[in-house]
Amino acid sequence: MAVDPPPLIPREILFGNPEKTQPRISPDGTRLAYIAPRDGVLNVWVGEIGAPPDRFRSVTDDTDRGIRHFFWSHDNRRILYVQDGGGDENWRLHDVASTAARAGT
Repeated sequence: MAVDPPPLIPREILFGNPEKTQPRISPDGTRLAYIAPRDGVLNVWVGEIGAPPDRFRSVTDDTDRGIRHFFWSHDNRRILYVQDGGGDENWRLHDVASTAARAGT
């Protein structure tokens, strides 16, 4: 008796963007940051701990490859992340103090 194989796992489940990932609490313990998609691209979101999800805002503005890793600065005022330009492996440190990202040199 032939048995049908189980269905394949959809590619989106295996390789798609997560809903939210890498939660990080600010050093002063008042804010939470995490990576989540904005317009289909992974960006960093920040909000007050305990605030409803609609009160969190995206503090990065990546529209290409997405941000994969970030961390808080020790002064609680900045989010830092590294990113290369189009896969060239030339990594740069970026910081975000508001809604604009600034490339480090």
